[in-house]
Amino acid sequence: MLKQVGTSYHFRRTIPEHLRGVFGKREIWFSLRTSKKMVAKGRGAYLYAQTTALFEKAPYMSEDTIKHLLDLLKQQEQTYEFILKGQEKIHASERAELILARLQDFKAYENMVDKLQTGTSSLISTFEKVHFRNQIKAEMQREQIDDMKKIITDIGTARQNQSNQISESIERHTQNSSNHRYLISNVVAHHLKSKKCSEDTIKNTKRTLSLFISCFGDMDIRDIDGNIAGDFKDALQALPENWGKQRKNLSIQEEIDRVIAEDLETITQKTVKNHMGRLSVSLKESVNRGVIQRNFFHGWNYDLTAKVVRRAWTDDEIQKLIQSQWMTTVVSNQTYKAIVRMALYTGMRLGEIANIRNEDITEINGIPCFLVQHHDDTDWKPKTSAGIRKVPIHSKLMKYGIMNFMREGEKYLFAELKGSDSRARGQSFSNEFSKHKTSIGLPLAVTFHGFRHTVSTKLRNVKDDIREIWIDALLGHEPSHKSMGTMGYLSGIDIENLQQVVECVKYDCL
Repeated sequence: MLKQVGTSYHFRRTIPEHLRGVFGKREIWFSLRTSKKMVAKGRGAYLYAQTTALFEKAPYMSEDTIKHLLDLLKQQEQTYEFILKGQEKIHASERAELILARLQDFKAYENMVDKLQTGTSSLISTFEKVHFRNQIKAEMQREQIDDMKKIITDIGTARQNQSNQISESIERHTQNSSNHRYLISNVVAHHLKSKKCSEDTIKNTKRTLSLFISCFGDMDIRDIDGNIAGDFKDALQALPENWGKQRKNLSIQEEIDRVIAEDLETITQKTVKNHMGRLSVSLKESVNRGVIQRNFFHGWNYDLTAKVVRRAWTDDEIQKLIQSQWMTTVVSNQTYKAIVRMALYTGMRLGEIANIRNEDITEINGIPCFLVQHHDDTDWKPKTSAGIRKVPIHSKLMKYGIMNFMREGEKYLFAELKGSDSRARGQSFSNEFSKHKTSIGLPLAVTFHGFRHTVSTKLRNVKDDIREIWIDALLGHEPSHKSMGTMGYLSGIDIENLQQVVECVKYDCL
């Protein structure tokens, strides 16, 4: 039988009772020198057969002969192992030859497919160019006929002394017609009409066009560059997941503000890709015609395996924000700067910062901390159960004087922020913050919630020995593996480890 001792398997067989006097022992025990059960079974079967033969012939052998045979069994065990390994190498070589042959067949097939695709694409491209050129030529001829009719009518009814005005009118009309033709709304409309698209395609494309125009106006496609397309992509990624399904009267900026104030999920990368793709297809014909040199809505990367990650701030954008002058009266300039710095050095959500009470600031093992926890009196609570946490206060915040905002008689750290039954604490600040950053030239998609992602990005890029689970505990993220062991470990992380994580957040611009 097989016997596992530690991680190694052994062969153990009881000697028949009438042979125990011959062998001088009750059982035979060999080490199989392996921790793999299947290998041990093979070796054990071999030894079982050999010992059976030995037991049959043992009554007729001397003690020295039996001892010699037992030694041979041990040697044969090793020989058997070498034979098995040799067979495995032969099988591996045969498999490698078979895989190589299949790979060569696949390469030949792949080359043939590539040639077919290249030829087909070239043929389709040529056909589309000819078809588009004929359409444009016919359209221009119709416009020229209409223009000539108007010119003849104007000449026939105008007086001689108005000839100069007529010429100017003709020139202005021609120029306006040319410019009007390349507005993105007209280019998209021409594409939808010429391609005979389905009702769903027309509806969705018009929806995307409306989004673009609400952000940048009805632009001439010749003025659209990479920055415009990139800003549009950023704005799409900052929209709430349920955009267009509720509150249809809100502007794009108000929708983005709602994401921050209500901490909503944003639309998926697949949806962003679909919006960009609709404009890309509409402008493809204009590239073929030579109206524009490049289609800037094409060629962007999308992570379709995960939710959209809201955009983090760059150091230049943070510096521009910090150096700007806060003009609104919703909160003072001093409170505004403190809230921004608190977000930059803790990664806390705006709702969490706005609801920090004076009693939520305490010391744990001599380390000052913010406690993000449920409020029994107002029933406010963090977004998730993982959001209930301790956040060590960064030394930069202590140096800045964050403790000076704790005032006697006030409930909250930032008493200037107001809330109501219908309006969350910090929502007014969120709206004014969005207006402020837009007024100083920052992109639509750069939001207050982006500070949280900035902190997360910086922590995951540091070279110090920081565990991923410590970062999740600091930011209130759900762990990627929600086992009982992981959840228990999260609750038991030392505050000293969290302080080490916090102090790794550094900014060259501050």
